[in-house]
Amino acid sequence: MSAGHFARLNRKEIEMDRHISRIIGGLRYDTTTATEVCVHESGEFQGDFDFEVTGLYRTPRGRFFLAGHSGARSRWSRPVQGSCTGGEGLMPIGHRAARDFAEQNADDATVAEYFAVEEA
Repeated sequence: MSAGHFARLNRKEIEMDRHISRIIGGLRYDTTTATEVCVHESGEFQGDFDFEVTGLYRTPRGRFFLAGHSGARSRWSRPVQGSCTGGEGLMPIGHRAARDFAEQNADDATVAEYFAVEEA
């Protein structure tokens, strides 16, 4: 199928409005109660195997996690009958990994809002 058969990515349409919630290590991570820090988007359209929308979130208690959905060759893919398909997921990450993700996907003001920044 050609790319013309799929809707092009549109930030308003793919914004992380999906509710994803998981309990990991006795802690609840929930996209509806956490603050979205920034979003990584890739791929041309939702049917693209490389399509991905992943958000960095901070919980009310200050813990960071990634949550999102993707195509078959991206972060949130899942195995199905010897192959892969798109999926969604949630993964807690540490402060350093969260800062690295933000530095790659957010503007400087957002990075400075959530992380300590020093003069070089």
